[in-house]
Amino acid sequence: MPDGVLKWFDAKTGTAEVIRAGRTFPARASDIETAARRPGARVHFDIRREHGVEYAVDVRLRVGTRVSRHQHRFGTLAGAHRGDAKGTPHYARLHPELHAAARHPLEIARAWATSLVQADLDGALALYAPDATVHVGTRTLSGRDALAAWLADTAVFDSQRHPRIRGDDGMATVSWSGAAGSEPGMLVRCRIEHGEITEQWVSEHEAPTQRLVADHARPLAFELSTSGEIDDATKRSAEESILRELRKRSEPVLFVRVKLAWEPDPARIAPATAQVSVDVNGDLVRAQVAAPTMPEAIDRLGHRLRDRLEHRARHRERLHRSSALAAPGEWRHGDLPTHRRPFFDRPVEERQLVRHKTFALGELTPDEAVFDMDQLDYDFYLFTDLASGSDSLVERLEDGTYRLTRIESLEADLGPTATEIEVSKTPVPVLDLAAAIERLNAGEEPHVFFKNATTGRANVLYRRYDGHYGLITPE
Repeated sequence: MPDGVLKWFDAKTGTAEVIRAGRTFPARASDIETAARRPGARVHFDIRREHGVEYAVDVRLRVGTRVSRHQHRFGTLAGAHRGDAKGTPHYARLHPELHAAARHPLEIARAWATSLVQADLDGALALYAPDATVHVGTRTLSGRDALAAWLADTAVFDSQRHPRIRGDDGMATVSWSGAAGSEPGMLVRCRIEHGEITEQWVSEHEAPTQRLVADHARPLAFELSTSGEIDDATKRSAEESILRELRKRSEPVLFVRVKLAWEPDPARIAPATAQVSVDVNGDLVRAQVAAPTMPEAIDRLGHRLRDRLEHRARHRERLHRSSALAAPGEWRHGDLPTHRRPFFDRPVEERQLVRHKTFALGELTPDEAVFDMDQLDYDFYLFTDLASGSDSLVERLEDGTYRLTRIESLEADLGPTATEIEVSKTPVPVLDLAAAIERLNAGEEPHVFFKNATTGRANVLYRRYDGHYGLITPE
């Protein structure tokens, strides 16, 4: 029976997920004992394969694990990537190319689309939940083999084509226009939960139609593409509305692309979407609207395009009047991005201790501490060493190895370990809070591990993202 950590538990749906060594297994509430239904609980479980999906069953708390009154503060038991983090942490398994903070559904969809167009099949599959389903026309696909075969057979696989991504609240829409005038595009709606794609709906855009429209004796490339059931009269109405706004402009219009989409989903308040991209003398101007009906969307699109063109004219006028050099502290379009430190560089005299976390240290082996730290994605973890009985800190080094520091019993044998753990031989400094703050300000380390001169217990002082201090102490 393997060990793992309960990644999340949804009491409303009765579903959960267990993580072990980077692999996740879906689970049902009926297969989880009541005491273990808490995110972050260390559990034993068995694996059962159903319809090509491996489920975690008979999920129970590990022997000796308690769900105490401190469990609701599980996310505050140690300093993490963000030392100010509070509450239960998010247990999302991320794509290897995503940073720890990139858990928004749009970022998950962006990583999936990027992997697909770059022919990274493993990277795209890693973003699916184990029980994910994909609806392609009348077919419903599930299981890794079926999803891999479908991904490799899509028109955008290894195409290097740039996707368009939009949406929020757990739903994201990824779309690609056709590579050529005769090729259809593809639109994929994704439901994303707990940092993974759980369901997708796939449809194709109609192939765009292109023609040249005369405008003041100058040829204008006008492209119109549609998705869904849209009649010819609606297409002509959209064309006339856009051209009516463009004829009012004195600058040359080189290219126009209009996209109309109708998605008859009863759950959508505004199923009609209209979008236009206009090349005005080398500048790209975009506008997009959504409405309950397509005629209303076309009308709104004309007004929105007018606003965008007027905004562009005002912006160019301001640029013409402005000086060539930016003022101190001013950023202008085209400047290099500002390099930002991981925390605000607040002056020393303004820094204060604004966060003090207190918790009961658990008695663990170094391997168990490393296990918990890796599952929670922390940089360091404070615990009581089971072998020595000493307050200890295990931390991840830049080369991926681990270091263990005890405040007492430096000579205690570490014993056999499953991971490579270096035992620090440097004595832990005995400091009061003022001396620890002075030491943190003098060095470049993100935290200071010290023995409190008053209590004799291990403390960790760290810099918060806002430049102030945070302190972690045991009960």
